Amino acid sequence: MRHFPMCPACRVEYEDPLDRRFHAEPNACPVCGPRLSLWDGKGAVLAQDHGALLGAAEAIRAGKIVAAKGIGGIHLIVDARNDEAVRRLRARKRRAEKPFAVMFPSLAEIERECDVAPEERSLLVGPACPIVLLRRKPGSVAACVAPDNPRLGVMLPYAPLHHLLLRELGFAIVATSGNLSDEPIATDEAEALVGLKGIADLFLVHNRPIVRPIDDSVARVICGRDQLLRRARGYAPAPIQMDGLASGILALGGHLKTTVAVTLEDAVLLSQHLAIWKPSQRARRMAAPLTTC
Repeated sequence: MRHFPMCPACRVEYEDPLDRRFHAEPNACPVCGPRLSLWDGKGAVLAQDHGALLGAAEAIRAGKIVAAKGIGGIHLIVDARNDEAVRRLRARKRRAEKPFAVMFPSLAEIERECDVAPEERSLLVGPACPIVLLRRKPGSVAACVAPDNPRLGVMLPYAPLHHLLLRELGFAIVATSGNLSDEPIATDEAEALVGLKGIADLFLVHNRPIVRPIDDSVARVICGRDQLLRRARGYAPAPIQMDGLASGILALGGHLKTTVAVTLEDAVLLSQHLAIWKPSQRARRMAAPLTTC
């Protein structure tokens, strides 16, 4: 937020001990805070601020693919009810069958689409707000979102832009990482114009930099206990307490997808899920044929 000096009104709130925004580091407003823009595929500005939000929502209703910049990366978003739009996203992203995550406007909407146990509800509304794998019911979400899969990966809005967009739409959206399959998530809007060319129809972006990429965490409940399947946003780099460790051990995981770990005297400090790729991988994948659900 150092890129956004506070206007006089925000500065008064920040410096007043009786104000609820006293010393709030992300304090900002429409005058001095981050600004939204809606871009076409070439980076031309189509709308700004609230108009950008409304334009993106209208595009999603029309079945378009919108790349939206969040707080840890860029999501590719489509209407989760629109089978044709989801299939088009699969073809462009080159993700034939792997399930997509779905973001719902509210817990009540999730409960209409999925069976939700108390432990799963706690995960969904908790501060980490991960993607939670739930047993799905027959509902409005397109079958192609998670083909031949009895479970659906769902989450609630966790960033301000998500809340604004879902409030405007009022229905579930596919919110998958902004990348080609197996590549790192895009974080910079200028790079996304190149990396997501031919995938996204429009780009809903803001001018607040993303310091480091981080994917959504994935969790599920097994035998009444929550289990992390992907430890990232909301969980990393929080330490895992363990006894009897030798401090200073560095562990580096697999070749393409990894988690870096460093031991302390009584804990293991884990990084977020990381994806590593080489530019030549993109060319090979783009040349490969793709079949979709």
